[in-house]
Amino acid sequence: MWPFKYNLMQHTVSEKFMYNLLDTFNVSCFLCTVKVKNLLNLNNSQVTKAFNSLVGTSETIRMLNLNNQAKFIHNTNFEQKFVQWLAGLIDGDGCFQLSKKGYASLEITMDIRDEHALQIVKNAYGGSIKLRSGANALRYRLHHKSGLLKLINDVNGHIRNSNRLVQLNKICHKYEISLIYPQKLTFDNGWLSGFFDADGTVTINSTVTQLSISVSQKTSELLQPLLEIYGGNIYIDRGSSQSFKWYITKREDILKLIEYFKIYPSRSAKKNRLHLIPKYYELKDLKAHQALPGTFLEKSWKYFNNKWLKYEDLN
Repeated sequence: MWPFKYNLMQHTVSEKFMYNLLDTFNVSCFLCTVKVKNLLNLNNSQVTKAFNSLVGTSETIRMLNLNNQAKFIHNTNFEQKFVQWLAGLIDGDGCFQLSKKGYASLEITMDIRDEHALQIVKNAYGGSIKLRSGANALRYRLHHKSGLLKLINDVNGHIRNSNRLVQLNKICHKYEISLIYPQKLTFDNGWLSGFFDADGTVTINSTVTQLSISVSQKTSELLQPLLEIYGGNIYIDRGSSQSFKWYITKREDILKLIEYFKIYPSRSAKKNRLHLIPKYYELKDLKAHQALPGTFLEKSWKYFNNKWLKYEDLN
């Protein structure tokens, strides 16, 4: 405080002035002058619209955006849910790669309707998103070292797919990072939301008007824990995919899962159907699917059905 010692000892100053002066000194040493101004304004009871001064320059607005992003990313609770979701997404649609020349990268391929989900990942770690030629799919690629290391440190300990663990281990070895194995999956974990965004579906059987939520995999390895935690059944799909499928059809199981998605949200286009599920049960209870033609109930069911089918428009 030596710069202020003489003046403060010689003059009588108010307590409010002292606080503002100390604020000015402390903040000026460590932060930029724009933030000094804002802090002083906020401490001034006569200034009722301190944030209006922020509109002055594009630099100030940019700094505010960076501050908001920092708060967004460093929110511990959000970040934990996010990295769990990301690990589930990578387990389903991702691939860690290490080239013969030693270049490490991550790729995630999703339906073109899921651009929003990939943009979230890109905003957090950088990388690029490109349209795959000849397919309604987008490919996210991350290969610059700083972003890749941040992502690896985030998802390390949350990856559950054995193939993905082998891939991740190679990159961890390259960067001298210890591979962390995941703990046993629990209900309160965002991994399923990402895994669902990658390999899940929500459908209504048109014949019996039965709703189901399912996830498909080539093996039952990742599906068995879902059966134990969230209920449902597992069967082998004998169609063209020749895969294992975990699915739930019981109303209580599905509604329980909807509550889960409220806490650990889907970030793909599939969330649109998840949001419609409560309305489906409401109309089903009213037997709207069996309503007479021309009735308002039948029109309500058609309106719902059109919204449901919009998800498939791009196929």
